Amino acid sequence: MARVEEKVLQEIREIVGTEHVLTDETDVKKYSKDTSEWSKMPAAIVFPANSGEVAQIVKLANRYKFPIWPFGKGKNWSYGASMGLEAGAVILMLDRMNRIVEVNEELAYAVIEPGVTQRQLRQHLEDNNIKLWTDCTDSTPEGSVLGNAMERGIGYTPYWDHFGQLCGMEVVLPSGEILRTGGGPENSRTANVYKWGTGPYIEGLFAQANFGIVTKAGIWLMPEPEKFVMFLLDLEKEEYLPAVIDTLRRLSLNRILLSNFHLTNDVLFLSAMQPYPYERLADGQTYLSAKAMASVREKYLISPWLLSGGIYGTRKQVRLQLKLLKQHLKPYGRFDLLDDARLKIVGKITRFWRRYKDFPMINSILRSVTRASLEKIEGLPAVYPIFKGIPGEYVLRIAYFKSQTPAPTENLDPARDGTGFVWFSCIVPLTGSEIDKLKKLCTEIFHKHGFDFACTFVMINPRCALTLQAIFYDKTNADEAKRAQALRKELATVLLEQGYQQYRTTVAYYDEILNCTPEFQKLANKIKQAIDPLNVISPGRYGIGLPHK
Repeated sequence: MARVEEKVLQEIREIVGTEHVLTDETDVKKYSKDTSEWSKMPAAIVFPANSGEVAQIVKLANRYKFPIWPFGKGKNWSYGASMGLEAGAVILMLDRMNRIVEVNEELAYAVIEPGVTQRQLRQHLEDNNIKLWTDCTDSTPEGSVLGNAMERGIGYTPYWDHFGQLCGMEVVLPSGEILRTGGGPENSRTANVYKWGTGPYIEGLFAQANFGIVTKAGIWLMPEPEKFVMFLLDLEKEEYLPAVIDTLRRLSLNRILLSNFHLTNDVLFLSAMQPYPYERLADGQTYLSAKAMASVREKYLISPWLLSGGIYGTRKQVRLQLKLLKQHLKPYGRFDLLDDARLKIVGKITRFWRRYKDFPMINSILRSVTRASLEKIEGLPAVYPIFKGIPGEYVLRIAYFKSQTPAPTENLDPARDGTGFVWFSCIVPLTGSEIDKLKKLCTEIFHKHGFDFACTFVMINPRCALTLQAIFYDKTNADEAKRAQALRKELATVLLEQGYQQYRTTVAYYDEILNCTPEFQKLANKIKQAIDPLNVISPGRYGIGLPHK
């Protein structure tokens, strides 16, 4: 495609306003940063205000043959943030499209635009005393609700499947036409409550794809439950992992556990608590030995794996579910509960502990009574709200694990701050044997490249889980940055050979992601050619619009 000429940029300015088009190198450079090594300079950053302006820009792209890449808020850190596959693209930032169009409390849904953030939607519900909960990720509160859903992001409550909660979309097609999904009349009374509509279900075409730009969508919200309790299980031994996974699968299939769960290993848990413990590395080593990691666990009283989840419902439902959960999980470690009342007690203990943390006797007594360290217990008040759909920045601190500068106390932006961090994520059947096999295989690959294996398993449904593996590296260390890229590449290659497909991927891997399935890529490309013959919207996103290798 041709580079974007000044006359084209001027026409874009006439559509959105001069102040909403950035072309200065300093301004544009802010949008070409990620926590990965990926960096592509766009030609311009454009901020449309509504779907009409988006449609006009799409028509311009067809006329002048330039690529456009849309993003909700551009906070998709480690996956490419707000950059395209090639330099010179026009980036559409949909920040200004931040209207909460409707909230229907009776039917428990909202209609929102892509600029609406996790914090904004939750705050709107609270400010208007609407008894509905959002689900949220554990990333920034300033992330786009729809942007995350279109990437098939996940959260913590029974509404954890974010794309699964979408119902009814407005989409700007590559032609510039504006489509309403669902096949119903313009005044449809069920557009946001009946997912399948009439005829073909096409909303899935717009997730992890480039067949259109979603400019509005309905999203189902969770009625505020009468009771909520967070549960925690510290696995006493590494070898308990397969049995715990099998137990959780049975509990989920039998509808005893109705939300998903997160099962996090010691390295990833540690990354949210403190900077990387370089002082514990043996000479010449670049990752912690088993002995060193055991000493870290002893210091902070953390276990090899920590299971966390939430129980929601009436008081009677929660009481019964907790009884069954405890009965099945307690044999594998310490089982704890946290609710609003207990959280207040934790807060009091934490404040007292901070005040007297330099007194050895008091510190020893509190460690014995709580069976936790101050660092571990300090995280509970920050993590607990996430299970209620209230976003926060605590978990985002993990991106600063190997950073030369500590995480800010607020307004975290790991790309801005130059941190080195990449997610590798794939799907695994939810059986103990499969997850144990995957864990051992990935640990070996991490260590081969000189990195600690940092991982969490998250249930996607009662039959499969997502493994999120964190590659932490120091961006100022050229050798480590190179090894991090090699690690991610080998993970992708080896796990694909073993039959594990990726859950989502980085921009850097778009040109390879569909190489394993030529028939699928061929069909996707035929659809792309039919509706976007000039390949103007996100060319190459998730391998669509690229020739098969």
